[in-house]
Amino acid sequence: MALAGDLSEFPLTDIIQLVDLSKKTGGVHLRGQRTGQSFDGWLFFRDGKIIGATLGGLAPLDAVYTFFSFTSGPFQFHEEKRLATPMLSVSNEVIIMEGVMRQDAWADLQRVIPSLAMVPRLVPNPASGSSEINLEAEGWRILTMVNGKNTINQIAQRSGLGEFRTCEIIAQFLQNGLIEIREPAPDEVVG
Repeated sequence: MALAGDLSEFPLTDIIQLVDLSKKTGGVHLRGQRTGQSFDGWLFFRDGKIIGATLGGLAPLDAVYTFFSFTSGPFQFHEEKRLATPMLSVSNEVIIMEGVMRQDAWADLQRVIPSLAMVPRLVPNPASGSSEINLEAEGWRILTMVNGKNTINQIAQRSGLGEFRTCEIIAQFLQNGLIEIREPAPDEVVG
């Protein structure tokens, strides 16, 4: 099956549905950008069902959902690219529904957090007003890494929560006035 193009003209949901309909086995190589970062990864299928994904050091399901945030970039299906052991057992329908939801959420998050290279820092005197701020364990984990030096990307990697969840929490902190974010200085090493 010759399937190649650009995600701006043929979105990921269409690719998944076409591979599912044709019951193909193989891998789709995807390249794209989000929040100033370039990504290059694979989405694997067996008999039309998504069975895995690789993208940097992300967990397979996080990798799949990251692919949904690509609005453009080349893709190509390769029948010879196989995954020996399935990494995922979530249905294509559930993946598409969650992926589309995350795609919309990423668009909203990018308005607040334009780049994962941004550096969050605590606000010296947060104006909490009359409302209390309660943090769950994930929030505390992120807040302990906000030191004015770590980038959002570094915090996401170190927290183990992934980029999406980390950005959700940081956006909530910004909204609550607990932190502010800044661009890294030119002499700072961004990782």
